[in-house]
Amino acid sequence: MKTELNITLIARGCAITGDMVVDHGISCFGLLDGGIISTQGLLHIGEGGLVKGAAQGEHVRIDGRVDGDVDARGSLEINGQVSGDIFYCGTIRLGPRASLNGTLKRVARMLTIEAGPEQEQSPIADSRAIEAASEQRTDSNVTEISRAIA
Repeated sequence: MKTELNITLIARGCAITGDMVVDHGISCFGLLDGGIISTQGLLHIGEGGLVKGAAQGEHVRIDGRVDGDVDARGSLEINGQVSGDIFYCGTIRLGPRASLNGTLKRVARMLTIEAGPEQEQSPIADSRAIEAASEQRTDSNVTEISRAIA
């Protein structure tokens, strides 16, 4: 049985304006002037990659730069620069070149990200709204769907 790998690549020299939501992995080596959500797989901001907005994903690896909040539901690895708050649920690894300008907070894995047609505004969830909802619902460990819109 052949397994197909789904991944979106933003190559060096490419510039995208606006928010992106993908249901698979993504690698960014260019400029994304907006937020990004990867609902499954690896969200990789490669060396030379720049995201000017929030970055959210299951597994997040940052070798480039993110100017916005980062939400990682599984693993998080930072070897690049983050200027924004970081929220993570699973494991975190900071490499020797990691540069953080913001707060680092471990949160319960109660909220996940879903891009659905009922989202009328920006698909990027506001991290402060996610944090507030997480603090309100500490009695359950069931994964819920966050519909917090910026």
